[in-house]
Amino acid sequence: MLVKDVLACSLPAWYPQFEKITIQTEILPLTSPVVDYLLEDGGLILPTECNKELRDGAEGDYDDFGDVDWDLEQPSESVAEQKSFPDFSSKITAVLKSFGGQLFCKLNWSSPKDATWIGLDKSLKCTSLSQVYLLLKSSDFITHDLSMPFADCEDAASESLHVEYCLILRKWIDINPGIEYRCFVKKQELIAISQRDNSTYYEHIMKSESSIKQDILSFFKEHIQHKFSSDNYVFDVIRTKKDKVILIDFNPFGETTDSLFFTWDELSSWSCDNSILDGGVKFEFRYATDSSGVQPHPYRHYSIPSDFVDLSTGSDPAKLIDFLKLQSRSSANTVVSDSDSDE
Repeated sequence: MLVKDVLACSLPAWYPQFEKITIQTEILPLTSPVVDYLLEDGGLILPTECNKELRDGAEGDYDDFGDVDWDLEQPSESVAEQKSFPDFSSKITAVLKSFGGQLFCKLNWSSPKDATWIGLDKSLKCTSLSQVYLLLKSSDFITHDLSMPFADCEDAASESLHVEYCLILRKWIDINPGIEYRCFVKKQELIAISQRDNSTYYEHIMKSESSIKQDILSFFKEHIQHKFSSDNYVFDVIRTKKDKVILIDFNPFGETTDSLFFTWDELSSWSCDNSILDGGVKFEFRYATDSSGVQPHPYRHYSIPSDFVDLSTGSDPAKLIDFLKLQSRSSANTVVSDSDSDE
């Protein structure tokens, strides 16, 4: 895997060319202070722009805590650590509003999928500025993007490396994980497709195997093959219905990308001159054929960060109060949403 291949998979690099076949996206360049904030080991202290959001979300809730003054000033030590990014935060808020109040966030390559433990309803859906910062600040994947995105590149030491880091905000869509697929391309040829969620058995995949393969192959040949800048890469798609495929993301062809039902040893040694497997299709499609074929969820091993220990033990009251405020705000939003859907 080469540095140029990783850079090609950075969303700001490929999005302009493939905008029409993927999810609506806004790209916000990260300022140096924001990058420093995301990298610093300072705990879950959200920027000052989140204060009003947190305060408003707590009104009328948590009566069991007695007379809590939500406007009580934080200890001076905490105040000194709280950062402020008014211009950047206002841009996030504007995009959130334009997307109807729901979005998905990531950086150039990774989303904070290892931080769903702290996401409200264990989801990556963000409905507030606070949730965006909370997910980004809690994720090791985000830290990896910012600190060592080329760690697995064989030519990293010889390249002059500079990355324009961006916050990627994508319009939220509810995706059934059973319709998402990972596709592996080698020498500009589609060689393999895997069920994306390998922790679950989906009965419909076996029933629709032939049409799924044909739809993804047609999508690849029409929209992606010889158009993406690398010869070897991985791309993720969702197939929402027959003849309807949507591009989700590009990933490097190498160990840094999860190979799911394949291994990188077999993918790396795969010959594009393999004999035709079936029906004139050269690639192989793997998926769980029954419940015994599923694999453990890939992110279950991530341990709970020390900040969450602080929350659970009450050793850091400021963090506990902020977390409760976020939960309260989410609950209030859910009630409003449910009321609207009943009308």
